Amino acid sequence: MDITPEWQFEVLTVSEITSSIKQFISGRFRNVCVEGEVSNAKLYPSGHLYFTLKDDAAMMKAVAFNYRAKFAEGAMINDGDLIVCEGRVDVYEKRGEYQLIVNNIIAQGNQGVLYARFLALKEKLFREGLFDEGRKRPLPFLPGTIGIVTSPAGAAVRDMLKVIYNKFPNMGVLIYPAKVQGDEAASEIVEGIEYLNATGEVDVIITGRGGGSLEDLAPFNDERVARAIHASKIPVVSAVGHEIDFTIADFVADVRAPTPTAAADMVVQDKRELLNVIEGMHDLLLQRIAERLERSRSLLYQGVMELRERRDFFISSRMYLDELSNNLIHGFPNYFRDRKVAVESLAQRLHDLNPEGILRRGYSITMKGNTGKVVSSSDEVTPGEELNIRLYKGEIGATVTGIKPVSRKA
Repeated sequence: MDITPEWQFEVLTVSEITSSIKQFISGRFRNVCVEGEVSNAKLYPSGHLYFTLKDDAAMMKAVAFNYRAKFAEGAMINDGDLIVCEGRVDVYEKRGEYQLIVNNIIAQGNQGVLYARFLALKEKLFREGLFDEGRKRPLPFLPGTIGIVTSPAGAAVRDMLKVIYNKFPNMGVLIYPAKVQGDEAASEIVEGIEYLNATGEVDVIITGRGGGSLEDLAPFNDERVARAIHASKIPVVSAVGHEIDFTIADFVADVRAPTPTAAADMVVQDKRELLNVIEGMHDLLLQRIAERLERSRSLLYQGVMELRERRDFFISSRMYLDELSNNLIHGFPNYFRDRKVAVESLAQRLHDLNPEGILRRGYSITMKGNTGKVVSSSDEVTPGEELNIRLYKGEIGATVTGIKPVSRKA
């Protein structure tokens, strides 16, 4: 006869109890920092680093996946190093062992290898001028379309869309889906920024994610992402959800937002407020136009009244103009006749003084033969000197044979 023993407690398999322990430990120790001394450190060809953390009373196994890719060269920890590890505690069910899954390693006396890499890249890009304030561009006042590079499944994109459509219901939004955590994230973020620049369909780009650990934010501390933001022809807003700390993307971007929600609020105006402003401007414009028309109407009326008052002035002025016109009509002939007489008198004087006229009356001009100098006195010549005598018609050559002194009557 089979006798099935009756147990006081529920019977569990090894897998069941191990799974329960895993769930409890994973939920309880999701984010912890553990300090200890390194022992049995070994870097596998896969790039993963396995080691043990210990103190005077206990020890625990630890693993840093993709250690070679994530941590700076030369930052390899060694047995005997005292370090602090940031990560989570998990259970390896096949062996029934718990271990620390390491996200960041902080060596004693410094800020940690991930932070050291961050500082080194920050210094490098700063020297190259990627952080210069002079190259940062203002955000467009009212973009036609907003580009977003982020995970389409994350809470960040939902928060941004909620803010955008609450403020401007028909705003255009173009989302480029990209991983924001993990080894492929940086490449996909770069592709998103370059794609939105190539399409030319957006006026501003937001790239970011929600908060997380230093390892979670690693893609936004990647040099490739920094250079893609710097090369963008479209203004870029860095929206990584960490209000206190900064990423490299924050330093390079044209504008840094503390959260994705804040970024969405920055790039879009409230449509209702804009409509209120436009309506206010419309009313003010109508008021100004009405005031201008009323002022012009008043000036026109005033001008008409002044014209009426000056009617007599215009009549007398017209009579004066008629008188002037009549004087001009009758005065011009007399004026020209007097001018003609004066011109004829001057012409006669010129004719009388013309040397040709004097020679015509029988006078002559005597000149020295060698120089052509006019002789006006007998004292200017000597006997035997040759002279030229110009008459009205022709010239006569002569030689001085005698000189008579000039006799003047007292």
